[in-house]
Amino acid sequence: MISAFFKALGDLGSPRFRSVLWTCFFLSLATAIVLWGGLSWLIFSTELVGVLPWIGGALETFIDIFGSVAAFLLMILLLPAALGIYASLYIETICRAVEARHYPEIAPPRDQGISEAIWVGLKFGVLLIALNLLLLPLLFFPPIYFVAGWGLNGYLLGREYLEMVGFRRMSPKELRDFRLKHRGTVYFAGLVFALIATVPIVNLLLPLFGTSMMLHVFERQRPKENDINLTISMA
Repeated sequence: MISAFFKALGDLGSPRFRSVLWTCFFLSLATAIVLWGGLSWLIFSTELVGVLPWIGGALETFIDIFGSVAAFLLMILLLPAALGIYASLYIETICRAVEARHYPEIAPPRDQGISEAIWVGLKFGVLLIALNLLLLPLLFFPPIYFVAGWGLNGYLLGREYLEMVGFRRMSPKELRDFRLKHRGTVYFAGLVFALIATVPIVNLLLPLFGTSMMLHVFERQRPKENDINLTISMA
């Protein structure tokens, strides 16, 4: 696990990783700005309490401004999840860069359609956003919020990053058996990702770092018989 962590840190410095990171970051930022602009327009164009006598106008203005600021903060909180969705489009690029650097001897991965990769990433992003929105009321109880958030996101992130890298080389059943066999390792890796996700700015690196680290964990644990058989059949 420690070895996988430091290998993933080293992978972040590669030119291919930086290119993917900047591409995903600007796409996510553009998406967040568009969504914030749309929500702000909706808030300012909707009259909620303006019809009330005396204080209606001032209260409406306060609600509009507060709602716009709240929407902006929400977009900032969800920016890493949006970046993760875009990064799912580059999973194959990220994984091949890591494999070329650290595992040049392994056989090529199975053919994985772009729709499958997009579905895994989209499911991951939507589930991450939905579950974290459900946790927002716990912000009034910070200790409970952080413990619950780390526990939930640790499980979710570990499982989803494993699926993103594992489906390239295993069937769903094989990957499920692998996850259950190595559940402790996968969950601990997910906790590392959950901790990173709580650090502003640094959490923007999570999609690339998490993919790289989980691939190192996966390659260290998975059996290599399929690679050997595939290599023999290709020869």
